Amino acid sequence: MTTTPLQDEVAASPAAPVAPAPVAPVAPWHPSQPHHELAADVRWWMGAPITFGLFGRLALDQVAYREVAAAVDATGRFEENFTNRGIRSYLWGPLMLFGDDADRRATIERLKMMHGQVKGKGRGHFDGERFSALNPAVWKWVGTSSLLVFYTGYVTTYPHLSAEEREVVYRTARWMSEMDLPSDASSVPRTVAEMEAYYEQVAAEHLADNEFLQWANRSFGEMPVPTLIGPRWLHLLITPAWRLLTPALSRPARICAEAAAHPRMRELLGIEWTPAKQREFRLWTALIRGARRLLPKWAVLEPMAYNRYRYERLRSAYAKPQLTSFAPPK
Repeated sequence: MTTTPLQDEVAASPAAPVAPAPVAPVAPWHPSQPHHELAADVRWWMGAPITFGLFGRLALDQVAYREVAAAVDATGRFEENFTNRGIRSYLWGPLMLFGDDADRRATIERLKMMHGQVKGKGRGHFDGERFSALNPAVWKWVGTSSLLVFYTGYVTTYPHLSAEEREVVYRTARWMSEMDLPSDASSVPRTVAEMEAYYEQVAAEHLADNEFLQWANRSFGEMPVPTLIGPRWLHLLITPAWRLLTPALSRPARICAEAAAHPRMRELLGIEWTPAKQREFRLWTALIRGARRLLPKWAVLEPMAYNRYRYERLRSAYAKPQLTSFAPPK
């Protein structure tokens, strides 16, 4: 069979080097990583409803940033039913943190797409304030604040961590929740030192009082009956008990968030931290630590996180008796 000059040239050419397959980064909780047990504990901390319940109020710093407050106020979804909005926000978390890779990617892309619809001008108190949820500076602030709900909650509950251990806590929380836009300006700080410097800069330049911030702060103690599940008659039936119990049930969350809040947020919210509150906070954190240590995982983790926990335990059980090599013995 004859060949063409072009074929001869190709055959004589050295083979192009094959690029090595990209190496997947190693998760902080992998046994090969330093402090992997601490990273694993942080991971399951992020899968516990009590974490969001007790420290979610820290996210009020998001709406101390005027552009964020204008955007959230303009959507009207908090005003419609503050409790429903909080539940919806919470339910995004398990999908992003503990879904399989395809579900996580789809959830992140859907969140970005839906946030892209949040743009325009403010109303009322924010009249004339332009906002866009995909503004890289805003995205970075909201992403950092959301991550800090978990990081700050953990290091406040476990206050005797070393600087190196705190770095592991932060790196793990960032690994779990990373969803940057294609812009360096939107990236959440990569280290504790960078995060602290960034927060101080935002606190000095952007965090200020506004009507929405104060309304949201009050609403945490006066949360309406959730209406996402069940018929209207049931909502009406439980309303008296809900109104009676909500102030008492929300107190642990208020105390924990006040204890962990940045000084600028304490100033804006008029928080007076007293020795009595400090003693109460120590009680709540002792109960949190005890519950996480003594209760079974199914009682501590939300269902999606517990499903992931069980899956990984079963995977390890299946893999444990397997051979490490199929090669013939030497």
